[in-house]
Amino acid sequence: IPIPFYHSTYLRPEVLTYMYYNDIINHCTATSKSIRTYDNVTYPYTVDHSCWTLISADCNEHPSFAVFIKKEKKTPLGLMLFIGDLKIEFVPLKSKNFRIYVKGNEQLGKQGPFDLQDMDFLYWSSTQGSKLNTVLPNFVFKIIRQHNSYVLDFFPQMMLKYDGNSIQVLAGPQVKGQHCGMCGDYNRNTHYELDDPQMCPLKNGEEMARAWTLDKKYCSTQVAKPECKQPLTLL
Repeated sequence: IPIPFYHSTYLRPEVLTYMYYNDIINHCTATSKSIRTYDNVTYPYTVDHSCWTLISADCNEHPSFAVFIKKEKKTPLGLMLFIGDLKIEFVPLKSKNFRIYVKGNEQLGKQGPFDLQDMDFLYWSSTQGSKLNTVLPNFVFKIIRQHNSYVLDFFPQMMLKYDGNSIQVLAGPQVKGQHCGMCGDYNRNTHYELDDPQMCPLKNGEEMARAWTLDKKYCSTQVAKPECKQPLTLL
């Protein structure tokens, strides 16, 4: 149960626990072999490339967040995410240590690398950028290292926990029914959980992984998208 990492600056842990057990919020978990969706469906998947694949994002015209994974040589899962226009990437040094880079606007540019040790924390502010082990007022997000895990707090939009072997994303209730990626549509319905970006039903996890893989902008390998077959509807 993911409750131990549910700690946000904005809400007490017991409030987050209450929200989780009363189905107000839920989580998705990704490993290199399987996905557990927000609607509690678990399916296996395989990939034969090292391209970035979307697992979790809101589907608004201007998404507040997007979380991507890919195969890495030094760790089972790589992690890249966007918070608004910010790009955050965890670059593996070895299986349990990562360098963090944050790319902001033209004024702040790319910041890092940040090498967080146990209990170190990193805040990011739109005016001051990133500060290691310094609490910033009006911060956008923060990252805390807890032993071999990294917890990113961007509540109420989302929180995530990452250790190189798995990624667990907690999404806020405002994302329900407006979610994209391998973690499903988050509509509290376990049927038709495997859909591509055009809402075409897919057969299995392998097709899901291909459907949600980024294009050539972030990958030199061309990944064939699964064929879209809309189900027949009766008038």
